[in-house]
Amino acid sequence: MANTIFYFTGTGNSLKVAKDIAAGVENSNIISMATNLENISDFAPQGAVGFVFPVYYFGLPQIVREFISSVDLSHASYIYIVCTYGKTLGNGGCISQTRKILKDKGVKLNSAFYVKSVDNFILWTWDVPPAERHTTLHENAYKKAEYIAKAVSDRAEHFDRSLNEYTGPILFGYNHFIETVRTNDKAFNCSDKCTSCGLCTDVCPTGNIRFSDGYPTWKSESCQRCLACLHLCPMACIQYGKITTKRQRYKNPHITLDELKNQVKI
Repeated sequence: MANTIFYFTGTGNSLKVAKDIAAGVENSNIISMATNLENISDFAPQGAVGFVFPVYYFGLPQIVREFISSVDLSHASYIYIVCTYGKTLGNGGCISQTRKILKDKGVKLNSAFYVKSVDNFILWTWDVPPAERHTTLHENAYKKAEYIAKAVSDRAEHFDRSLNEYTGPILFGYNHFIETVRTNDKAFNCSDKCTSCGLCTDVCPTGNIRFSDGYPTWKSESCQRCLACLHLCPMACIQYGKITTKRQRYKNPHITLDELKNQVKI
């Protein structure tokens, strides 16, 4: 019986974890949520079904919330989530939110895990961690993925603990984030260093970027604030307001640009 891993990623951390889990769970398929949201009725996965995604504002990315709410899970025998996060206290919210969604669907969440990764959300007061810390973070994430793969293979019930599971979303305005995220792209801008290569449109997982007069413009339709466009621009000419101008860019080194392009909404 096939096992399915649905993923959403911006710069590759969650996709790398999904691939590592798949390597340790027999007969696993990895499927992009972003690519398949509009044809979600085609899916009725059986066996173990996992959802791998980053934590946003102590909760589920909007696209992940929509996907889990809509996909048919009535044939799944084991459901789990894996949530990547950056800051030390940046996990939480995802377990309680997913449980509620699944309860409304009449199914149960069997396991949930948080995986610490390289933080790439540079819209607040911090930058990407120093490069010398990346190797350790990647190695620890790989070890955690191996642990998760064994738990999934054994159909074990396990829930990582988090101090922010219930308070985090309230303190950090998760509901406001969900309500505004699709159109909260107005601060993105592009300098005249742009070469019109089009990579930003290729890696935007929801197809929220188009080109106008040789420069990218954001549609304010389906932005998730994943920052793929900002981090992956080869000229580093995409900014969010002025706060990102001197901050580092990041892509998971184990994930290729082609893999990130492959999750783009068709």
